Amino acid sequence: HAAEADDPGKALYLRYCGACHGPDGRGDGIAGTFMRPKPIDLTQIAKKNGGEFPFHRVMQVIDGRETVRAHGDPDMPVWGELFHTQAGWDMTRQAEVRGKIMVITDYLRSIQGK
Repeated sequence: HAAEADDPGKALYLRYCGACHGPDGRGDGIAGTFMRPKPIDLTQIAKKNGGEFPFHRVMQVIDGRETVRAHGDPDMPVWGELFHTQAGWDMTRQAEVRGKIMVITDYLRSIQGK
């Protein structure tokens, strides 16, 4: 997995998102096979948003702590909470959480289809 080492965004994506959204982000992950609704095709975010990739909005959706789904919507984990739990108890905790989410979001921006 040398390519993953070169791209921390892809590595984080595969670790946290790939099981449901698929290795290429097309919504065809093994764990997502039986989900209803099916996980979305993440390569079509920009296309569905008039050609613009909504970076901040995607970060908010991944984080999930500021949206209604933080109250128990089972469709997607509240990654902000999970990353927050994984982070150390020091002053850099929030920066680490935002950093992970930003790196994953940047990777998603890089795989947008035309």
